[in-house]
Parts: sequence; C-alpha cells; structure tokens
Amino acid sequence: MNSYKTISKNIQLEIEPIKKSRFIAYLFKVESEQDALNHIKNLKAEFSTANHHCWAYALAENCQFRFSDDGEPSGSAGKPILSHIQGHHLTNVLVVIVRYFGGTKLGVGGLIRAYGQATKKVIESAEIIEVQPCSSVCIKYDYTETASVETVIKHFDAEIVSQSYDIFVTMTVKINTIDKFEFIQEIINTTKGNAKIEDINQKL
Repeated sequence: MNSYKTISKNIQLEIEPIKKSRFIAYLFKVESEQDALNHIKNLKAEFSTANHHCWAYALAENCQFRFSDDGEPSGSAGKPILSHIQGHHLTNVLVVIVRYFGGTKLGVGGLIRAYGQATKKVIESAEIIEVQPCSSVCIKYDYTETASVETVIKHFDAEIVSQSYDIFVTMTVKINTIDKFEFIQEIINTTKGNAKIEDINQKL
C-alpha cells in the first residue's frame, strides 16, 4: 500500500445553527472498525438527548468504508459525510455529526447541505498529514553479521523496535511497507542467506 492522507489529531467544532438545529461535528483518527464504533458509542452516550448521531468512516485496511443516517431520511446524512471524507482523500478517519433538532424540518436537500457543511468545516479545521504504512520484520542472525545488518538498517532508515542476544542476535525492525521486500532481499544478500527473516505475512 502506498502512502495515504489522514489527520494528526482529533478535532471538534459546532457550525452556526440552521433553523435552530444544532450540528456538532467530530473528526477522529481511527485505526480499525472497532475503534470507530467505540467513538460512535461514546458520543451516543455523551449526547444521549441528541436526536441524531450520523456518521461515516474510511479505513486503509481493505479500503473499508461505512456510513449511517441514524434516523434521518435515507441518503441525507451519512452519504454527504462520506462524500466529503473521500473528496478530501482522507483515510483512517471517522466523522460523527451530532444533531439537536430545532423544531423546523430542513427537508432532504437542506439536510444534505447541513451535514455536508459541518463535515467540510471540521475537515478544513484539521491538520492533514501523509502517512507511510510500516511493517515489522524480525531478523535472526549470527553475531559476526552485526555490522553488515546494521548498515542495511541505516541505509533503509528502518527503526529498531527490539533486540535480544542469545546464541543468535534477534532483532525486530519497523520499515516502510513499500521498502519491505527490497530490505529483506538486501539482508539476505548481505548475510549470504544465513539470516532468518520473518514478516507479518510470510516467513522466508
């Protein structure tokens, strides 16, 4: 997977009331569906007297996305929220819009504009960052290969997560996913095939 855009931190804002209806927008950085569902559950508990808690999220894993109108007319809330998330090319984010009904119906068109406006404003208020997906690789090698292995690690700007010493050196490193297979091949080459390497998806 290549790099993707997300937000640096969670953010919340409330737009100007529309015909006395309040729209409070929350933008969360999430890593999984369960993470998103937990935020939704917490907001429903915190704003239990609100009329609607409409939401949408987009995840990097398997390009997942979901949305909910939460009682609003079909297509008037969740889809406009998701449309703005996708329009800003954001991933691993959740937007929840909490609505307190002001007594005047807005109609489907009015709701689409209101939920879209709230989502647009909260996204524009956030700091957008670019993330390089990382993978963990475990390397087991002989002490005599230490200098060579560390040279490869520095070349790929990999991060040493853990290191232990027994009969062999066992090291776990974090590497940009896009560089992972080239990194593994370089470790194999530099140790003449003596290193044992394991990543999340397969063993070599």
